[in-house]
Amino acid sequence: MKCAIMQPTYLPWLGFFKMMNQVDIFVILDDVQFSKRSWQQRNKISLSNQEKMLTIPCITKGLRHQRINEVHLDLSMNWKLQHKKTLEQAYRNYPYFSELQSILEIYNEPTNKLSEFTIAIIKEIANKANITPKFILSSELDATGVKSEYLLNICNELGVTEYVSAAGSKEYIEEEGLFAQSDIFVTYEQSESFIYKQYNEKPTLPYLSSIDYIANHGYLSMKEEVL
Repeated sequence: MKCAIMQPTYLPWLGFFKMMNQVDIFVILDDVQFSKRSWQQRNKISLSNQEKMLTIPCITKGLRHQRINEVHLDLSMNWKLQHKKTLEQAYRNYPYFSELQSILEIYNEPTNKLSEFTIAIIKEIANKANITPKFILSSELDATGVKSEYLLNICNELGVTEYVSAAGSKEYIEEEGLFAQSDIFVTYEQSESFIYKQYNEKPTLPYLSSIDYIANHGYLSMKEEVL
């Protein structure tokens, strides 16, 4: 049984769903340190063929050691409406814009926490693309530890036999050596930027949110794209 463990990110790129599509269990790592100005709260789309960064304002002043699932959205400004309008402006003329509607509706929901908002979008994209691992929040488990120790303890608690890791974690996983001492096999997923045809024949900007792919090609082909 395969497992991947990833922090929740805002409007994740296709590589996020490629990992998800490989596993039986997808653990959303929601109880580790929140990192300001990271993919946890921002991502890139294409607006008029230029990169546009969308960043979620969060309440962080005086709260340096918040976990991801403790971070509250800053609702003092109407950023949800602004992001929604930006997505509509960016993609309304794309062939599969209508398939973004269920995601855009999430911006209308009265969500107060960052992880609740981003996880709702992640699960909606996965569901529409028919990517169906079992979703588990790390905060719901009993496992403890730091870095690879925590990842290994999660895998042991779930009884998995193979851990699919992002390539960026390889250095510290192998340096710490805990997985090598266990019975759990580790593979590393290294995704390059996905290149796909744009509706307007412009070059694909690298490492955009999966929203861009969906607007161009729809959910039906997304699962094939991330095989």
